[in-house]
Amino acid sequence: MSRERAPRGDDRTAQEAAGWFVRLESETAGGDDWLAFERWLAASPANIDAYDRLERIWVELEADPDAFRRAPVSLRPAPRRTDRPANRAATRRAWLAGAGAIAATVVVAFAVANRPADTLILRAAPGQTRQFNLADGTRINLNAGSVLRVELGRDARRVSMADAEAVFDVAHDARRPFLITSGDREVRVVGTMFNLRQRDGRMALSVRRGVVEVRPAGASQAKATRVTIGQQLTHVTGGGSTLSRGEGADAAFAWTSGQLIYRGQPLSEVAADLSRRFGTPVRTADADTAALKFSGVLVLDNEAAVLRRIEVFAPVKVVSTPDGVILQQLTGGG
Repeated sequence: MSRERAPRGDDRTAQEAAGWFVRLESETAGGDDWLAFERWLAASPANIDAYDRLERIWVELEADPDAFRRAPVSLRPAPRRTDRPANRAATRRAWLAGAGAIAATVVVAFAVANRPADTLILRAAPGQTRQFNLADGTRINLNAGSVLRVELGRDARRVSMADAEAVFDVAHDARRPFLITSGDREVRVVGTMFNLRQRDGRMALSVRRGVVEVRPAGASQAKATRVTIGQQLTHVTGGGSTLSRGEGADAAFAWTSGQLIYRGQPLSEVAADLSRRFGTPVRTADADTAALKFSGVLVLDNEAAVLRRIEVFAPVKVVSTPDGVILQQLTGGG
């Protein structure tokens, strides 16, 4: 009679790491799952090693199409059903159908350069949006009229944003935290997806996956505010912060699919967004017009159509000038 061998410590840790990987990629993963995952990571350096190995395997497989053909058959996903839309999380789960075995049998060469941090300047000019894939596997979708400064160091990955908006899909690396300086706040990331906007002294952070910590910049020991799935944190430089949950958090991502969603924002903010998105200066005629509250969904198909919709949603008329577009408040009979 054969006796089933209990998994060794390394195998057991690899299986636990794989379980966390699949769990966090699930569409049902919530903030409590991510907090429990952080506690699991902190419990042992071996846990960090095992999870890092899985993340690096995935980065390698995504970055190198030939890796699919070189991988053992047991690692390859089952044929995808054609009646179901494909998505990144589902693909990961398919690759990890035998996750414990993957962690135990696949070794991916991954060297961290022994040199100073690589500094990158990422730009999206007015009128364009751009996508960037960093060397660590992080993806950044940069909105129009945005600039980021990125340093990929051995001990940390750092981003500075003074006037920008971006969706970050951060690759997990427990040894190198992902830190973003946004105004007078620092955002610390373990591995998650979120939209971060820093415009005109106001920060807005909306989380789609994972947990993000926010604290005053330069105060690493200060108590952090944790922002998790479906939450939005807004902060005014030099002022206070507000943490909320609701439709606003998801609406923050609308620009990535060609929409802008507003719920009571000042018309001056709408004008600034359109200036960046289309590259044509759009401004309000005066302070009263700038202060008008605007609500609506703007589909960003073309500039002329969007401006016509502005006239439908708000009591303004659009005036074209050689220098751009002016939004002028209607008075009396219009």
